[in-house]
Amino acid sequence: MIQQTDSTSRTQGEIRRLAVGRGIALNLNRILVPLNGYRRSEQILPFSSMLADWFEGETTLFHTLPPTHPARGARPGQVHYPDAPHDRGASLAAAYLEEVVSRLGPHGVKSRWGIATGDPAPMISSRSATSSFGMVAIAATARSRPHRFFSPGLLDHLWRTTSVPLLIVNPHHATLNGEPPHPPKTIIVPCTRSAVDSALPFASAIAGASRSAIRVVLTKSSSSGELEDDLINVFTNDGVQVEIQHVAENLVQQVLGLQSENTSSWIVSGSRMRSGLTRSMFGSFADSIARDATGPVVVVPDAKVMQRRERSAHELTRNLPSSL
Repeated sequence: MIQQTDSTSRTQGEIRRLAVGRGIALNLNRILVPLNGYRRSEQILPFSSMLADWFEGETTLFHTLPPTHPARGARPGQVHYPDAPHDRGASLAAAYLEEVVSRLGPHGVKSRWGIATGDPAPMISSRSATSSFGMVAIAATARSRPHRFFSPGLLDHLWRTTSVPLLIVNPHHATLNGEPPHPPKTIIVPCTRSAVDSALPFASAIAGASRSAIRVVLTKSSSSGELEDDLINVFTNDGVQVEIQHVAENLVQQVLGLQSENTSSWIVSGSRMRSGLTRSMFGSFADSIARDATGPVVVVPDAKVMQRRERSAHELTRNLPSSL
């Protein structure tokens, strides 16, 4: 059963302008895009470029270089100078990022680039928090639970440390050589009660700016008239068209199926961002979605998680090497 409501009488132009304003307030006009030099990491570029276009913003392409070996470090109190291999790495990274910027420019995508030295996940998390980025956009494959328990990847580290939403695209499902992806017509918002509140402002801004409709997905057991009315009011007050869809108990499979059926649709899900042993053993709703989704997924940390990690990122930044 689908319950549908119409948006307000405001014009599409007015709705979009209001959505862009809400997105800018959430810093969605500033997107950090980590690239490692491989074509697979570039699968995220069409989607990060869409966000930048919707919110009249820009992307920052970001590359990290390995830290210099401790044996080559200066003595305490002395200035540390990068060695020759590090300098060559910085030159090559800069040339690569400039080339990517030159490819994006003709498509109207505003972009800049930055390089830093250090482990990728802490550098990405600290840069996104301290430089007021609204989202980190990354092409990555979520590892299986046993695999990430013994060998966590970049996405696993970011899941544990990020204080901003993650836009995740599985490079196995995206295509770099085919036609560019189409903008979404539907933004799917799973409602898991525990984490949905954090996702609502982002889903509303993305839907309004991209001229998409919202589809809120509820299990019948968690559905209630009061909850549905609250969800409908959130989006209709923003002028966004919204549907409430009731599904069977297996919310993960239902949401993934809806994305497969609705080509180009995006999923926006809140998350408590479980990490460590708890996530490795039990996973989470957002984790399952990110691992198996065929299209873009935006994972929004719970508001308390965002605040706590932002404070940690600011404290960590004092001990990190300076950016190049």
